Amino acid sequence: MKRILIIDDEERIRKLYSQLLKAEGYRVFQAASVFEANEILKREHIDLVLLDIKMPEVEGNVFYETIQLFHKKTKVIVTSVYSLSEQQQLIEGAAGYHDKSEGNAM
Repeated sequence: MKRILIIDDEERIRKLYSQLLKAEGYRVFQAASVFEANEILKREHIDLVLLDIKMPEVEGNVFYETIQLFHKKTKVIVTSVYSLSEQQQLIEGAAGYHDKSEGNAM
């Protein structure tokens, strides 16, 4: 079973993604901060991260670099209200980009 980590400071977004992904048979973990996410990544094998950019304390684009350094096999899809072109500029090389602005959240 594939394992997905949702990193987003908005609880409603984490819950929405979690419900949708669990219904598809994925094992889902949630983190409200990059600090929580880092602890999960240390103890669990995660196949895919859904990563918000605008986060408290540490921005998602900074945490993306950590994921690339220490969890090279983990794919990252950026999920943000920023436009897709802005997402691609802020986080180059992600496996995908998703505009979660109002009306587009999956």
